[in-house]
Amino acid sequence: MGEKKLFKAVRHYPRLDHFLKECLPDISRTQIEKFIGQNQVQLNEQVITRKSREIVPGDRVLIEFPTPVIVVYHPSRELIKLYEDEYLLIIDKPAGLSVHPGAGEKGETIFDIFTYYYPQVKDIKNTDRPGIVHRLDKDTTGVLLLAKDAHTQKRLQKQFKRREIEKAYLTLVSGHLSHRTGTIDAPIMRSHRNRTKFVVPRDTENTEARDAITAFTVIREFSQTTLVKLFPQTGRTHQLRVHLAHYGHPVLGDRVYGKAASFVSLALHAFSIAFTHPVTAEPVYCRSPLPVHFLDHIASQVNAAKS
Repeated sequence: MGEKKLFKAVRHYPRLDHFLKECLPDISRTQIEKFIGQNQVQLNEQVITRKSREIVPGDRVLIEFPTPVIVVYHPSRELIKLYEDEYLLIIDKPAGLSVHPGAGEKGETIFDIFTYYYPQVKDIKNTDRPGIVHRLDKDTTGVLLLAKDAHTQKRLQKQFKRREIEKAYLTLVSGHLSHRTGTIDAPIMRSHRNRTKFVVPRDTENTEARDAITAFTVIREFSQTTLVKLFPQTGRTHQLRVHLAHYGHPVLGDRVYGKAASFVSLALHAFSIAFTHPVTAEPVYCRSPLPVHFLDHIASQVNAAKS
C-alpha cells in the first residue's frame, strides 16, 4: 500500500484537479490527472474519476500515492546544440520528440533529456515546465530555445509575449500559392468535434477564437509543391499548419490537417530565431540547417525540372 493524504476543502473550487494542484504544488497536473484516472482519488469516501468534478467547502478528498518504484533514467539521445552559454541553450530539435510531457504522452521528451543533462533546471519553481520557454509540435524540427534558470526563463517568456522574438520557419506545402508574399490573418480555436485539432471558425466574431497572424514568402516552386518561408506573428498551437491548410496549401506530411502520405514526415522546420539576450542584452541569432528529407525533396525536384 502506498501513502495516503487527506485534504479538506475550505472554499469552492470549480474542478477537482485545480483543488489537488493547490494542495500538491510539487506534483504536475499531468500526474494528478493520472491519479484521478487510476482510481486513486476519493471524494467524501467515494472513488472519483472525473477531474472536472466541482469541490465545495467541507468536501474531503483522499488521495493514495502508489509505492514509489525507483527507475534509473538515461536518455536515448543527446541534445544537438546550436548555441549555449551559462543562461540558455538553443538546440536542433529532431522530429518525433515532444517538447514536454502532456496528456497521453508516454515517450521520452525534450524536457526529460534537458533535465537529465542540466539537473539544476528542476530548481525552477512555480511552473510545470521548468526551462521550457516555448514549444514545437512533436514532428516539427529545428530551433528550440531553453532556459537554464528561473530569471532567464521569465525574461524570455516575456519577450515571447511581447512578440520581441523573431522566428522563421521553412515548409514544403501542397500546390502553388496564389501570391508570392502575403499575410494570413485568421483567428484559431479548438475544434468542438475533435479536441486535439484547431480550426479557423466560420464565424469571425466567435468569442472562443484567438487572433492568429502568419506572414509568408514563397522561396521556390516545384511541379506540385512549394518551398515557403513563414514568419509567425503570434504563437498559437498548430497555428502554421492550420493557417496553411485553411489557405488551401497544407504542409506535406501533415496527418492532422493534410495528408500523411504526401511526405515522409511533417515538412515543417523551425529555421531561425533572433532575440535580445535576456541577461547580456546582446543580439542573438541562430539557425538550423534543413533536415535531410527536405534537402532530398528539393534536390529531386530540381533534377526533375532539368531532365
